[in-house]
Amino acid sequence: MRDHELRNVLNDELHGRPGIPVTAPSRVTHLAFTIGEGDGDPLAHVKMLCDALGVKPPADGAQHHTAEIAGGQIKYERHGEFYRISVVSEGGSEKGEALVILPVGWVEGLPGHRLVGIHTRIMSMDEPTPDVAELVAMFGHEDLAGSKTSSGQATVWTDFRIGTDGYTRMLVQDNGLSPLRLGRVIRRIHEIETYRMMALLALPMARKVQGELAGLERAVSRVTADMLSAQESHEDAELLTRLSRIARDVEEISSRTSYRFSAARAYAALVDKRISELGEEKVMSFQRIGVFLDRRFGPAMATCLAVSDRIKSLAERIERASNLLRTRVDIALEGQNQQLLRSMEKRGHQQLRLQETVEGLSVVAISYYLIGIVSKIIEGAGDYANVNTKLIGLITIPVVVLLVFYGVRRLRKRILKAAGD
Repeated sequence: MRDHELRNVLNDELHGRPGIPVTAPSRVTHLAFTIGEGDGDPLAHVKMLCDALGVKPPADGAQHHTAEIAGGQIKYERHGEFYRISVVSEGGSEKGEALVILPVGWVEGLPGHRLVGIHTRIMSMDEPTPDVAELVAMFGHEDLAGSKTSSGQATVWTDFRIGTDGYTRMLVQDNGLSPLRLGRVIRRIHEIETYRMMALLALPMARKVQGELAGLERAVSRVTADMLSAQESHEDAELLTRLSRIARDVEEISSRTSYRFSAARAYAALVDKRISELGEEKVMSFQRIGVFLDRRFGPAMATCLAVSDRIKSLAERIERASNLLRTRVDIALEGQNQQLLRSMEKRGHQQLRLQETVEGLSVVAISYYLIGIVSKIIEGAGDYANVNTKLIGLITIPVVVLLVFYGVRRLRKRILKAAGD
């Protein structure tokens, strides 16, 4: 049997980006960087780190890599427009969070722009569960979200706020999960924050585009109103030109925003999926994480979706108005063509009458010359024969005219028949 050339690649996709087993107590720092043209290769920095720490480096072009280092683990994942770095520090060191196990300055040298930075503290089940006052003191305010997850075997608290050090804080208490399941819980809550931030990249663009769309919508309304008063064909042509310019601007906006809005929808769907996978239960008096995000994240995504639909609706309005104007222009052109055909038909009748007149004159002219020739012949014959040349000349006149008339008509019919063929 011959394997498909993509069999291994497609099969390995299912096992790509495996989770990191986490044992409580520990600290986890999660970073996500957007990356664009001109930024360096993050994989090269990961290779430099592995070489410096004496661990196995990633393969060329690797999309993910996990390395065991002194004091914990580090994981690299590359996605379409961003990459992630996760660092796990065993034992839950209070100082420096999980980044304390990395060489100084390595994180600061990572390429791209940091979009997400999360410090997560994981408490073991032996540690006492913090009460509301302790959580408020830990986060500095009461606006927290908290949920029990994995059938109550883990509890998560966070405020989704960026602290003065540039990091968001999360607190997780393990209530008996295995290291692999605990690692999946940590991964889910980090992915929720990462995908939430990636989705929200569309929000500033949506707010900016709203002002541009308002002006274009007013322009389309003015054109539609002017269509009612337009009477002349040149006015319709001018309106069609204005609509074409508006359509060009709308298409430019659509091209500029379609990718970002489509990506926002995809990221928002991933956020919803990760929240559902948590299997949340209410804890203390705090809002569940899903409810907390729905009240704040949901309206932002609704705004992006509304702007995207607004662009499509405006494009459809322009298309309908353009079709209406083109129909009016076509009707006007059809009327002009009918007038032109009537004018051509009238001119054809005039030409036919003129041709018939010329034809009669042609018969007279040809007959005149033929009669003159025949008269000369008859006069010459009269010198040799005793005939009445005047009588014969009079008789030949109608004969010649009839013969010429018949010949011209016959020639005309042959020409018309040839033109019809």
